[in-house]
Amino acid sequence: MLTSNRLPSLRNFGDPILRNRLLCTAAALFAFVALPVHAEDDHDKRGLTHSIGDLDLTLTLDAGFGLFSVANAQHGLGSLSYRSDERAGGRAWSEGFIAPGLAADWHAGDSSVYGGFKLLGSATRGQGDAQRNSSTSDQPEALGVEDAYLGWKSGLTFASLGEDAIDISAGRQPFSVGDGFLLVDGTAEGQRRAAYVMGPRASFDRTAILKLNTEPVRADLFHLEGNVDQRFMRAGDAAATSLYGGNIEWFASSHKDHGRFEYEERQWYVGFTALTVYEADTGVSANRDGLDVYALRAGGALLSSLGEAFRDFALYSELGLQRNDETGRKSRAQAWYVEPQYSFSGLPWTPRVSYRYAHFSGDNNSNDGRNTAWDSLYTGGGARGFGTWDLGEIYTRYTPGGNSNLNSHMTHVALQPMEELAVGALFYRHFYDKPDTANGVTSDDLLTELNVYAQWDTPVPGLSVTSILGAAKAGDGRRQALGSTDANDRKTYLGQIVFGYSF
Repeated sequence: MLTSNRLPSLRNFGDPILRNRLLCTAAALFAFVALPVHAEDDHDKRGLTHSIGDLDLTLTLDAGFGLFSVANAQHGLGSLSYRSDERAGGRAWSEGFIAPGLAADWHAGDSSVYGGFKLLGSATRGQGDAQRNSSTSDQPEALGVEDAYLGWKSGLTFASLGEDAIDISAGRQPFSVGDGFLLVDGTAEGQRRAAYVMGPRASFDRTAILKLNTEPVRADLFHLEGNVDQRFMRAGDAAATSLYGGNIEWFASSHKDHGRFEYEERQWYVGFTALTVYEADTGVSANRDGLDVYALRAGGALLSSLGEAFRDFALYSELGLQRNDETGRKSRAQAWYVEPQYSFSGLPWTPRVSYRYAHFSGDNNSNDGRNTAWDSLYTGGGARGFGTWDLGEIYTRYTPGGNSNLNSHMTHVALQPMEELAVGALFYRHFYDKPDTANGVTSDDLLTELNVYAQWDTPVPGLSVTSILGAAKAGDGRRQALGSTDANDRKTYLGQIVFGYSF
């Protein structure tokens, strides 16, 4: 397994303010040394490409820097520092990363052989994240291999199926299914990997992926392993997991035929996924080894073919079932959501309103020999942007449990004042599916949260700025789980601004 290594050079600068300035300066220099020449087609490859005969070499760069602040951490109970009894009522910190990459594409007749390699360095400075036990208060930094893969695309070898209809690849690389309800993020963040909130890493390890990129039906066969290193992550990494599965989707493209390759370019879709976890670390995730997962999904403008009256209406939904019949690991869990949305395309700023109810089953009886808690596997932010599967900035980052044992209501209002600027607000009401009565939690009222965001694509090509303000109030159930009724009744507040660059 490829492992990460610390960046010793950053520690040579004793003044923390100087180190922060150096990190910012380095990220800015790397981001602006060479701005790309924009292609006429927005879907053309990014980066700087140099051709040598039939070989195309492309340099890419991703970078980001963010400032974060949380007041009344853990609703007033405070956040414990790593390897210390110090309890911080609030935290302020910065995160940054830089990820240069090299992609190669060799045209071999009608087909092509391709590969990619990307390094990623990340760091946290300041007081570190505001989890109950902060994982980055010791200002970690890491450098490691994010991507390393090889593949083959069919090109026009099977022209009747479409260009690049068959794509076979293997190695360490990103992979996702649908909007990320099951699979999107193969690497845990925080701890010694740093950059807990920005989460720049996502690749899976030891992948073998076959994509059939045809239209109107496409399919994937995949083998994936989580990118796990418990030793490097101080025994705080996700459960080592190996799985295989398949995915099939019926869809229509919203832009040319790009829906064959990109989720975001599907006007609507209906899909089914089945996967099996054939090996997992039961010491970290007791019931995952042997787990079978089935999911049926639909999304997009499903009724658009019925006429103009339906073109602004979209519906997203997914139903997942998990089963495990292995001795000592019996599981019966389910999760589902329904999310209608409507866009007022005739109004200024094109308001879009959506509501979602999501259910992730829980388990409050550990003595019945059967687990009913949903395993969120490798979910993450998701392809549909704010409010996909990060269910509130405060809940997702700083509340244990994640997308399991949860019944969630979300209301989302999004506006587009100009093409380069998106703003919106998300309101969440979270409830425990099954309160942990064995540990004194009798109320299902978990959390109420409000997030307000703005995302600006600046005039500088590839540079974006995203800001979020958030506030959350713990319900009685969350306060009971925190274990102190007189010190956790405060609202938690959050503010953050992130600069991102992609070349």
